[in-house]
Amino acid sequence: MKKIGYLFIAALMLSSCEDFLLVEPLTQKTSANFPQTAEDAKQMMAGIYTTMNNEQRDCDRSHMFVCEIASDDKLGGGGVNDIKAQGYEAFLSSDPEMLFHTWEASYEGIHRANFAIENLVLLSDAVVSPELKNQYMGEAKFLRAFFYYRLATLFGNVPLKISTPRADLSNATPEAIFAQIASDLKEAIELLPNIPYSTTEDGRVTRWAAQAMMARVWLFYTGFYQKSSLPMVGGGEVTKANVVTWLGDCVTNSKHDLVGDFHELWPYTNSLTVNEYDYTKAYMAKTGKQLKYASDNGARNPETVFALKFSNYTDWDIRKGYGNMYQLYFALRGLQSLNNTFPYSGGWGQGNSIPKGLVDQWQADEPNDIRLWASVLDIEAELPNYSKGQWDFVLESNYWGKKYNGITAKDPKTGEPKHSYAVIMYGSKDNAQLAHGDDLILIRFADVLLMMSELTEDAQYMNRVRARVGLPAVSYSLANLQKERRYELAFEGLRWNDMRRWGDAYAKAALETQIGAPVYNFGEPAVYNGLNPKGYSARYDETKGFFPIPESEIRLANGLIEQIPGFKNGEGKYPGWSN
Repeated sequence: MKKIGYLFIAALMLSSCEDFLLVEPLTQKTSANFPQTAEDAKQMMAGIYTTMNNEQRDCDRSHMFVCEIASDDKLGGGGVNDIKAQGYEAFLSSDPEMLFHTWEASYEGIHRANFAIENLVLLSDAVVSPELKNQYMGEAKFLRAFFYYRLATLFGNVPLKISTPRADLSNATPEAIFAQIASDLKEAIELLPNIPYSTTEDGRVTRWAAQAMMARVWLFYTGFYQKSSLPMVGGGEVTKANVVTWLGDCVTNSKHDLVGDFHELWPYTNSLTVNEYDYTKAYMAKTGKQLKYASDNGARNPETVFALKFSNYTDWDIRKGYGNMYQLYFALRGLQSLNNTFPYSGGWGQGNSIPKGLVDQWQADEPNDIRLWASVLDIEAELPNYSKGQWDFVLESNYWGKKYNGITAKDPKTGEPKHSYAVIMYGSKDNAQLAHGDDLILIRFADVLLMMSELTEDAQYMNRVRARVGLPAVSYSLANLQKERRYELAFEGLRWNDMRRWGDAYAKAALETQIGAPVYNFGEPAVYNGLNPKGYSARYDETKGFFPIPESEIRLANGLIEQIPGFKNGEGKYPGWSN
């Protein structure tokens, strides 16, 4: 009898979603005796969510990390040995297994979702009520679609596996993959309860998240593949009208809303830091506002439609995987004195350097947009004591992202900064690698509004987002919508697939703007001329923005899985740093 070891789940001590994630290890469970009880079903569902956290343990091999660096929002910097980040920047492969971790974690999540889908129907109504069973089934369908969307946008034509028995599968077509994603999301929308988000358990998939995810999938598929609708399994289609109806339901009935001030979405406005940070102090003095982080002290953020949850109590055991490692990888490089970087923490400094051209374009497009300096850290203006060229830093910019950067707070007794405000607020470990636990917001209500504008070509939803930051209303045009998405959602992992779905010409022109960016290599001024001698446009034409399937998976498939164009027969190998 085969043990289902993939259902081993660590105890996740997440205060906001503790009820459904705090579970016991399932090392003695088998497919013959699991699930049998209501608690088994609860643990089975927690196991699917856990795989989302598993991927981000190695942030430099995650979907979010790739999307940030591959876009024109970030440069693939770090040390000379951080060749994965540099490979993503140049659409090259650092090694044959560059993205194996993401591949493995995504298929692990799909396998767990398949197991839940197959076994929920076997549980009697006396064990799990029909209402809860529908909710669980909707969550499992959503999560399977979520994992497949990541695979399909990262690797292209991946194998499509929708059952648990072992099977030898070849690359599926985009039509088949996206038909499965669309069918799963449609079922999720129909199965998940029609109740305000605030009455659902924080961290769980909701009907509103499924509706928003359907819109994201529809926009990518129809844009990138130049189709008019999404296919469905067994025939039929998801039309633009269908998506507008669902997304309109989310806008009207979910009770999600925009946070009052854009700054309050980001952890540097937490109550322990906001009154000590010169930038926020100046903003509050100018506006007369008192900022407060929307998730302060565990509060539920009304703008968060779906997020990856983390723990504030990670340690050097298995739970380490459930701290927010993005806030470490994107943090300032070098682990120098926190007094030099306050309120920003130190870390690996990978993939958080912003090309100057983005800042210049933003200022030209929207000179009065508070989102620019709410989102971008100007090192020279804000951190004059920060030392550039830490360790062996290359492709370092004067500009860094603020949104997913570790945030410190000063000890009220000593005045010395802790590695994270969470050390004081929650009792987290005072360690650069363990201290961060802020949510990674995967779907935000502002994104819902902007997708609604794009789908309906109605500016009212876009202007609602602009009004939040004091910008005047504009008429609808695709160009205005594209700029609004870039500036509102900058550095949140969405820009890359937006660029791709708006067409090859748009994507290539955006990528080329990075050439000529001023950078520092080892602390010395330089100019960035690209890491691929072919250039961005030629390499994009070869790969269409996809990355290589792990070679070990191709070998195991005995020829059934084909490598994607641009990486066949050893093509696209990154030679390493040489600038």
